[in-house]
Amino acid sequence: MSDERDTGFKVSDRRKFNPDGTPKDPATVDEAPPSEVPRTPPPSPSPAEQFAREEAPGGTRNVLSFPGETTKKKESEPDATRAGAAPQQSQRQSANAGAARAYDSASTATQSRLPAASFLGLANMLGVEAAMHLGLIEAGPGEDSTIDIDAARHVIDLLGILQEKTRGNLTPEENTQLDNMLADLRMQFVAASGRR
Repeated sequence: MSDERDTGFKVSDRRKFNPDGTPKDPATVDEAPPSEVPRTPPPSPSPAEQFAREEAPGGTRNVLSFPGETTKKKESEPDATRAGAAPQQSQRQSANAGAARAYDSASTATQSRLPAASFLGLANMLGVEAAMHLGLIEAGPGEDSTIDIDAARHVIDLLGILQEKTRGNLTPEENTQLDNMLADLRMQFVAASGRR
């Protein structure tokens, strides 16, 4: 028994190559039919709803991946798997854009007392962390102020990488402050290392 009914869809094989890889005869390739009736798109969901519906490559939702994990996965994948990475990259960019729209549209109930995010704010945050590990900033009441040379070196190295990767893209003020901060922290690190 045949269950055929007219659904308004026509399946056309528009591939230009045969399964064995040889080119098809141009006369046998179906051309795309002109669209018959323009359809109105459904109402678009809010950015937050759209982001919640989107799935990341791999079928998981709202899962963070860290740069090191992604690099390890790519190195362990065979070349054939990496060839299919272009569609996944497109999906990832779409998901990232959806996340950015949802984040921008999300509003906080109260006005934030924090300063606006900036490059110097990021650099200062890392500089303060390095200074704390070097014992240059006194701990609060009830906190132990220990010097952690390894952690200080790590944060100073992070600032050095930040300087290297942003070279040529900073304003003169940002460049000067980052240079001065790194020079001061490196000298304080040398002094703290000598005291141990």
